[in-house]
Amino acid sequence: MISIFLSGIAIGLAGAGHCLGMCGGLASLLSVGGKIKHSWLVAYNVGRGLSYLAFTLLLSSALYYGLADYYTQSMQPLRTLAGIIMILMGLYICGASRLILVTEKAGRLLWKSIQPAAKSLLPIRSSKQALLAGIIWGWLPCGLVYSTVLWATSLGSVSLSMMAITGFILGTLPSMLLAGLFSQQLKDIWQRYQLKWLFGISIILYGAYSIPLVKSVLSSIV
Repeated sequence: MISIFLSGIAIGLAGAGHCLGMCGGLASLLSVGGKIKHSWLVAYNVGRGLSYLAFTLLLSSALYYGLADYYTQSMQPLRTLAGIIMILMGLYICGASRLILVTEKAGRLLWKSIQPAAKSLLPIRSSKQALLAGIIWGWLPCGLVYSTVLWATSLGSVSLSMMAITGFILGTLPSMLLAGLFSQQLKDIWQRYQLKWLFGISIILYGAYSIPLVKSVLSSIV
């Protein structure tokens, strides 16, 4: 379970380059007079995290209760799916493939129905509005978020799913909380040291190892 939690954190950290691309919009959304309101930023991220938790809980509960009678038989296919999703996420983070972004398409119809509520909160004038904005914007179609939710959902149980998405939320906090404050410096560090390759390849390797067939082959070799 700890490895799942740490994997979630690693995916969140690995998505820093993706998240930093949102900093400009986030800074304008949560600022007054050009200055970030820290309480608004915290509230926004709490709301965002609540949405990810709710999204994962809904999907994982529906999946595992639906597969209750086939739980044991479904574990290997689900773990294989989880490994494949991690490999695709790693390739996306490395900039080698955008295939995982097909998950965004599934959320566009949902977002169209939610978008009017999101717009009604602008401009943000309080922490409460920032919290509500985070809850709503948490459903914004995002390949990284949606693929992470799918990965978490395919881990084998609701508790593992929630552990994974909690790790992911914590992993995204450094880049999101520093958004608008040190975004340019963080982008420079990310690019200078090619951190996308470090995180991306690590996720690919872990994803491959987590696939039951690959793990079995490697175990027999070792």
